[in-house]
Amino acid sequence: MARTDTFFLRTSFDTTSTNYASSDIDISPYVDPARGKVLVVDKAFISFSTNGGGPILQADIDAVIGHRSLGAQACSEKQTALVSMSNNSLFLRSNLYVSNTVLDASSPALGTMGMIQETSALNPAEYMGGFIIPTSGIHCGVDATVAFTAELKVGYLFEVHTEKLSLQRIQELLVSLTAN
Repeated sequence: MARTDTFFLRTSFDTTSTNYASSDIDISPYVDPARGKVLVVDKAFISFSTNGGGPILQADIDAVIGHRSLGAQACSEKQTALVSMSNNSLFLRSNLYVSNTVLDASSPALGTMGMIQETSALNPAEYMGGFIIPTSGIHCGVDATVAFTAELKVGYLFEVHTEKLSLQRIQELLVSLTAN
């Protein structure tokens, strides 16, 4: 059953470089972690498009034959790079692989093939009981192995609600923050 007290938080940013790029969503107006009032993420999504909002095309990948990959994440703590799945602040991860390859170099008549594959390890994510954000921000970041020819827009959407933590929820949070 859908909650009636949820609301949505969004952010997006453009990236072409191989440097880690990020954007933070300030949730401090909604939370007071010291008094047990936290934000809980119920659902989370990552989207990939051109910076104009359209689909990713072969020309966006590389002007010639090539391939690119991009990793995207959302965490409850600020990061300076993509983190591993063992990082307790990570709650959303997705990877994008794109290729602009020749099917048969000896026969140009066969043309080129474009391939886009999104590996959605945690996208979209729906959390049973929600993912508690015990901080005052949601950190969203991306990193590419090789720069794309055109800017890509990475978008994040979170369905959230606020909650006053009970003793049981505080215990669940402590276990999730220390389990590895």
